[in-house]
Amino acid sequence: MTALPSLDECGLEKTGLNIWKKLLEAEKTALEDTDSSKAKYNDPLIGIRLLGFFLKDFRAHTPDFGLTPYAHLCREITSCFNISDDEAIYDALVELGLRYRNYLLRLFCSNTGGEPTPSQNVSQPSFDVVKERTLEELGKVPQTTRSVKKQALLRDGYRCAISRVYDMRSCRNIDEVRLAAAAQENPVVADTEAAHIFSGNAQDGDKDYAATVLAMLEMFGLKEKAKSLYGDQVNSLHNVITMAHDLHATFDTFDLWLEPVAGQENTYDVCGKLLHWLSIPIPSRITFSVDPEAAAAAEAVNKELMLPDRSLIAIRAACARVANLSGAAEQADRILRDLEDTTVLADDGSLAELLSSRLSALTSR
Repeated sequence: MTALPSLDECGLEKTGLNIWKKLLEAEKTALEDTDSSKAKYNDPLIGIRLLGFFLKDFRAHTPDFGLTPYAHLCREITSCFNISDDEAIYDALVELGLRYRNYLLRLFCSNTGGEPTPSQNVSQPSFDVVKERTLEELGKVPQTTRSVKKQALLRDGYRCAISRVYDMRSCRNIDEVRLAAAAQENPVVADTEAAHIFSGNAQDGDKDYAATVLAMLEMFGLKEKAKSLYGDQVNSLHNVITMAHDLHATFDTFDLWLEPVAGQENTYDVCGKLLHWLSIPIPSRITFSVDPEAAAAAEAVNKELMLPDRSLIAIRAACARVANLSGAAEQADRILRDLEDTTVLADDGSLAELLSSRLSALTSR
């Protein structure tokens, strides 16, 4: 968790500076009110820092988002100041910050799907048939999770789109893929999965949650695009990236994210923490592209294999940056770990704060 920068270091303009003064005061209050025995799940401090780092991030990334998200958040924070009582202002700021945690962060942070990309179970003579069947499903509404996995795998050349390691099952079952991998110097294979940029797990059919998320995404100018991803339509090719299992796990917990590179189409810097600990090599910059053979096959039947959407990736990157700086990502990890390790409530009520934080995170469900 990182403290909010000083007034001189926040990088905001006049309106933002006035807001920042209030956020620094609120951060100080949260720190002073934090009992050392409860610091592990300090929702108030997380909430205040989420607001600050989102505000700073939106201002710094206007080339990606425009000024609309920054202006929108300024208005939301300022609305909390229309209360005469300082304590009530503080409570309103905390509630707003936790609202962003509960809705916007959760939208992009989900449990790893865990299901590997589907086995094709074909031999070399029928590989063309596999492509044809995969492309036949392209464009159908709604897509299934299984069909979009196959399409992403075809689009990405049966490789992880980030690390470029080959999909293990495809190497086992498709002669062409196995031969292509064998032709590489020191080829690496791994189980791959379809990683969703916009999480389908977070929706759960909750209309109130859906409405709130749409309102938040509207400030990015993505309301219509977000609508197109609800329900089964979340399994859209522009919302899916083929990833090796270990990368998918770090992607879902905000330990890995992609930063759009200005002026370079479909090009991203690979960012995150502990990436050097992974067992597969991770490049510092990647460019997404459709596998040439897959592109030709799709064009032959007048279809398009869409690449991952840049604007969705940019918003997810903002959420990842802020989740890490504010401590929200670490808090979520701690809560989930402790819940996994806990089977009964302690007699002294020491788990009350744990459950309160968890319930707060689930109020949108």
